[in-house]
Amino acid sequence: MVVRTKTSLTLDEGSIPLARSRAEAEGLDVGRWLDRAIRHEAARGDVDVIADWEASLPPDDQAVLAALDATDRHDLGAA
Repeated sequence: MVVRTKTSLTLDEGSIPLARSRAEAEGLDVGRWLDRAIRHEAARGDVDVIADWEASLPPDDQAVLAALDATDRHDLGAA
């Protein structure tokens, strides 16, 4: 069970109608939509950390990752 905590946010004036319209279009209340948007934005940072780590690997390890990625993409196409 997810525990929700009531809080107050200060947003730019133009962000409020944007959040409301996007939330409404997706059938969510603004709080749930903002929560999801925050989590998605935080996850983007995680992806950047992983990409930086992969780029720092030796060429042989990068070749292994590329082969695994190609295999994963092939398996997704077959599904």
